[in-house]
Amino acid sequence: MEDALVAEGRETAWKGISVAMRQEKSRSKTKRQSTKKQVRLVNYCPHCGNRAPQRVVHTQRYLGESYSVDGNLIGDDTPSAYYVVVCETCGEILVYHAEFEFVSEAEFAAATLLWPDPGILHGSVPQVVAGCYAEAQRIKHSAPNAFATQIRRALEAVCDDRKAKKGNLQKRLLDMANKGEIPPVLSKMTDVLRVLGNAGAHNITKGVKSIQVRGIEEFFRAVVEYVYVAPSKLKEFEETMRFLDAKDTSK
Repeated sequence: MEDALVAEGRETAWKGISVAMRQEKSRSKTKRQSTKKQVRLVNYCPHCGNRAPQRVVHTQRYLGESYSVDGNLIGDDTPSAYYVVVCETCGEILVYHAEFEFVSEAEFAAATLLWPDPGILHGSVPQVVAGCYAEAQRIKHSAPNAFATQIRRALEAVCDDRKAKKGNLQKRLLDMANKGEIPPVLSKMTDVLRVLGNAGAHNITKGVKSIQVRGIEEFFRAVVEYVYVAPSKLKEFEETMRFLDAKDTSK
């Protein structure tokens, strides 16, 4: 009888130990998952214009394609990842992308920000123009009037770079349109920007409203795209085609 009680006690004890071990394992797993979900870095958020903590809420890994310089597929097993991140100041979502997974989840801020638009102009845009735009980006949410004024400065910088005739901004933009630097439709867009820029600088009672900021920015980006980006991309395409033609000819 005593042996049976001892055996029963041992069995109960082992069951208790087993349950405790499973619970501890579950707690450790939960803790690891919790720690993983708390990956965060301080980075600039285009939504709210702040440098703020950003927290990873989802990582989507996949195998992407890679190509040689002459455009041939060389593999479809390249480790890559998307990082979905939340800005802890405004609560908005940001999406980063790391090709070849060179950037780990813990360093997601070094990956390429896909959305929202980070506000970085193409490399073909002169630095003085890009600099004015970068300053405008930092204040577009907090100071719409100042944003419009800064975009106006960026347009002046475009006129200077393209050697437009001296005068007020409206006349300089018209000169660019007459020389074919910008098409008539963009001339009208830039005229709108000029009016809003003047409002931002001088008109206190009828200042630029937050809802107008996006339109101002889109108009400016359209001008930059036509004057700098599209010609640069066309040149790159033509150079690539010449390279491929020369390679085919040498075979």
